[in-house]
Amino acid sequence: MSERISRLIRDIPNFPKPGILFRDITPLLVDPAALVEAIELLAEPLRGLGVTKVAAIESRGFILGAPVAIALG
Repeated sequence: MSERISRLIRDIPNFPKPGILFRDITPLLVDPAALVEAIELLAEPLRGLGVTKVAAIESRGFILGAPVAIALG
């Protein structure tokens, strides 16, 4: 993960309950250049492997899965 992306992901301790560390990606989503970088970083290890489908579960997967699939063609 790049330093730029790391700075945009906020840690919110004890949310939604004590002992949970929630990672908020909202700031990443509102920075177009950083979002493109994150999608490329997610897609890069899969390039050339013949991936034809991307399964994206849970809320962050719903947001990032389709762009990763598009990046992989």
